[in-house]
Amino acid sequence: MSPRARFLDRRFHVLGGSLPAPVALLIGITLVASILGARLAGFAAAGALVPGLVLLGQAWRLVSWAFFEMDPLGLIFAALALFWFGSDLVRIWGPGRFLATYLGLAAAAAGVTCLAALAWPPLRAQPFVGAWPVVSALIVAWAIAFPTRNILLYFVVPLHGRNLIYATLGGTLLFALLGGGLFQFIPHFAAQLLSLAVMRKRPLGELWARVKFELAYRRWRRRTSPLREVPRGEPRDEGPRWYH
Repeated sequence: MSPRARFLDRRFHVLGGSLPAPVALLIGITLVASILGARLAGFAAAGALVPGLVLLGQAWRLVSWAFFEMDPLGLIFAALALFWFGSDLVRIWGPGRFLATYLGLAAAAAGVTCLAALAWPPLRAQPFVGAWPVVSALIVAWAIAFPTRNILLYFVVPLHGRNLIYATLGGTLLFALLGGGLFQFIPHFAAQLLSLAVMRKRPLGELWARVKFELAYRRWRRRTSPLREVPRGEPRDEGPRWYH
């Protein structure tokens, strides 16, 4: 086993819980990048998602933007959300897939934002930073993977499964309406809807098995149906001999 694989399989005991190495790595990078972005002039700007600069070839911005959370309260809750939800996702996905999903959602949401900037040129100069678009997408994935598991929203409102998905999407929409415009939340909606689409998508084998079952069931119903077709020219003076 390579040293990298051994590190990703490690777990750290933090706040009375067990924290997988991939989650600890993401939290650590986000904390360090956010602090440096706040203290060093131009550091966050160099990693922000700016669609116009991405279209000019600065491809690292497709991923780096997700590691800057410049709001202190948002940074704390993003780290806590990774701590709470990331551990379960690492357990069912594995460390490699978890990291790939996190970075892939960041890049895919950034790509959708860049496509939106092609249709609406004012977006090309708009900088985007923040961990919450990808973190909220992981919350959607967690809700689908654990539909019966409950959480307490703001430690008061119990939510699980579909209700947690609705709360995540609805909360994002509320922040967008109250926060100055929907266009600033394009990465959030893109990441959440992509996560929803990927997690809801059935494997091709399962889908084909479902189709075969439906076809076989319909053939069986036709063979066992008590109804029979009445020929057009059948005499009817003998009384009814069929079912309606």
